[in-house]
Amino acid sequence: MININHTLFVQMIDFLFLLFVLNIILYRPLLSKIKERVRKIEELKDMAEKLRGEAKENEEKYFAKIKEAEEEAKKNYTNTVSKALKEKEDKISQEQRKVIEEIREFRESINKQIELELDSSKDYSFEIASKIYRQIVE
Repeated sequence: MININHTLFVQMIDFLFLLFVLNIILYRPLLSKIKERVRKIEELKDMAEKLRGEAKENEEKYFAKIKEAEEEAKKNYTNTVSKALKEKEDKISQEQRKVIEEIREFRESINKQIELELDSSKDYSFEIASKIYRQIVE
């Protein structure tokens, strides 16, 4: 059973004094440390979010540069291939002109040889015809 007397009031005062002392010595510093940690954690979260944003931005820039480099490489490849094809076509057309010229010169030389042979064969055929005629007539 609880007796209400002066010890109860003394115990209540002791308890309140203990709460006051613990509040000053233990709870306030502990609460300030907890608040400081929470504040620090919030700062770190904000910083982490900012760094994530920067990382995402840098990643987008990186992929944009890669895409640009790929497009530049494709463009260079296409230009190089088209230039090589043009050079090939130019060389082929030059060679075709050379071959056509050589064929024309060869035909001319063959025609000259044929004319020479025809001229010489006409003289020869005339000779043979006259020999045959003489033999027949004689």
